[in-house]
Amino acid sequence: MNTDTLPADQWCERCANRFMELDPHLAASDARQTAQDVYSFERTRAMTPEAAADFVASEMSRPDRARFERRSVDRSTHQRFLRKILRAFPGDVPSP
Repeated sequence: MNTDTLPADQWCERCANRFMELDPHLAASDARQTAQDVYSFERTRAMTPEAAADFVASEMSRPDRARFERRSVDRSTHQRFLRKILRAFPGDVPSP
């Protein structure tokens, strides 16, 4: 299945399941929270859920790992603006 069409809840569920396979001692609630965090990153959200979990696990196991950070441009204001537009125009997104 294409991850573009995979609903967020299903993506996170599959990712959390993979985290629990990788670490059997991980609590289900922690796996779900981590999956949601991973989903919030554009780069990992574009991957399959299992590939994203594997990527994060491999990066976290590296002793010289870099911090996971968002891009330097804060997109949250753009996302809030987009949500506001979509709420104002239910149905189809208005054409420019």
